[in-house]
Amino acid sequence: MDTWTRAHMFLYYLKEGQGYKTSVDTQVTCVKRTNKKIVLSNGVIVHIKKKNGNEYFHSAGIVRRHKKFEYVNQILRDIEGYLIYLIHSGGNLYPHLK
Repeated sequence: MDTWTRAHMFLYYLKEGQGYKTSVDTQVTCVKRTNKKIVLSNGVIVHIKKKNGNEYFHSAGIVRRHKKFEYVNQILRDIEGYLIYLIHSGGNLYPHLK
């Protein structure tokens, strides 16, 4: 399984109080979790939506030069980097599944 898929699984199964690091000093944790919403400590709210039987993530974003960039894509890239860090440091890849 590739790290992009693992990042999606990490975010989907994230529980309250668990989180990931975006840099050496910055820790992002899950503040509140429902079946349809994940509220993170950095103020971003990720919605879990369903369409045609599939679930996907949606969040607010910013618009630059007539293109919309959702925050959820950056969150997934941060989680992917965190998982790669865990692989190289010998840490547990699935700390949220305990």
